[in-house]
Amino acid sequence: MKKFNPKRPLWLYQLWEYLLLFDGKSEEDRVLAYRYGWFIYSKNKLHFEDFSRFLIRRKWFIYLSLVYPIMIALFSLLFALSFLKLEVWMILPLAFLFSGLTGTIIYMLIGNTLKNIRETKIFLTYVDPTHKINNFREFENLGYWDQEGAESFYENMRAKRDYVPIESFQNRLDKTEKLLAIDILLGEPGTFNELINKLCHDPKNSLTKEGIYRVLGEILTASSDNIKKDITKGVKEIRIGDKLSAKRIDQLKNVKEVFFNAKLGMKASEIDQMMFR
Repeated sequence: MKKFNPKRPLWLYQLWEYLLLFDGKSEEDRVLAYRYGWFIYSKNKLHFEDFSRFLIRRKWFIYLSLVYPIMIALFSLLFALSFLKLEVWMILPLAFLFSGLTGTIIYMLIGNTLKNIRETKIFLTYVDPTHKINNFREFENLGYWDQEGAESFYENMRAKRDYVPIESFQNRLDKTEKLLAIDILLGEPGTFNELINKLCHDPKNSLTKEGIYRVLGEILTASSDNIKKDITKGVKEIRIGDKLSAKRIDQLKNVKEVFFNAKLGMKASEIDQMMFR
């Protein structure tokens, strides 16, 4: 689907849902539409409860869009037939027949939408972060255009197969590896150090490098001197240095495993290039 642009405003996504622009697509595309919608809600600092409430409200909006035309068709025909010289026993059957045909046509036009209403309830139950946190994390990991991932997610959702907890790597990385992982996650080599400099030069923050290193040291259980040495030298050496030692290669492998298990394939490939340059 080509309409997934995360820069578009929240109200536009809501309008598209109300106008049923996503409902003529496949089940997998609906999963991607949910993912797209949740990203926009999250970007606007709204919670999953707000997103769920919107999807439920949309359901009743669709029901009303089905009921109102039938009611209007029924009363309109009754009004029109009241001017004709027909018996009452003939007017009512004709009115119900006409409104029934109207309802059939409407159902055919929004049949996929009515199916998606049922899917919505299944979806919200399946990814409820309060009770299904692992399913919710898998949902958040989907890319907007990951059709294959959406197909797999939909199959698991329909089969009610829950995703297993992601193995924790909290205690498997040493201090250098953790700092390296942060630097790779942020982007180009040295981005972490540039961020620290930016925080220190911003008068609103009133931070010092020594203070930042001490906080990082507390988090990573290391001295501030070692934190400083890794951020300014060690991480830089690993990311852009030539002929890495066996120890550095092992550190890269450990960090790669974390990114691979987090399904950040591009970052894992980036680490491969570091190891084999």
